[in-house]
Amino acid sequence: MVQGNWMNNDGLYLKYGTSKVVPATAGEYLSYGETRTSEFFIDLTTLPAFGTASIPVGADVAFIPSGAFIEQVEVEVELAGAGATATLNVGLVGYDRTTVASATGFVNAMTVATLVQGAKVIINKSTDSFAGGYVGTAAGTPSNGYLWVTANTANFTQGKIKVRIKWRINTVITQ
Repeated sequence: MVQGNWMNNDGLYLKYGTSKVVPATAGEYLSYGETRTSEFFIDLTTLPAFGTASIPVGADVAFIPSGAFIEQVEVEVELAGAGATATLNVGLVGYDRTTVASATGFVNAMTVATLVQGAKVIINKSTDSFAGGYVGTAAGTPSNGYLWVTANTANFTQGKIKVRIKWRINTVITQ
């Protein structure tokens, strides 16, 4: 069976063959009120060679909208990370899959030593360790986009994590 994808002239990303049946590893929880929670499962061994970013496998079905105020980012470790001096960046890329809004908007240089099995790292504000530029800032996200993940300084040889982003849209309520 043939696998593939392409961006058509309308800017729509189309998949065909076996690439259409890759299970989704990301989504949004049902929640009431203004706060939303998006969750992304990332197998660190599937990331491209260090220094090269990508949308995590199966995570191109969930996005973060423009103007989202990022209340909190959680990184929960299901399988400990391994890989020399590897660090993890989590950012945002546009729908065109090439325009990077920020390579470190959510998580900035999280060390492999932090990714111990069972750990849950909670980032609430821009001054927390490993906080990206979008966390807790009034400006929020500058554009719509998908998660953009990078292994830096070395490749990961092991590791499975969940990244949960709690966000809301900054809106003015008028009557």
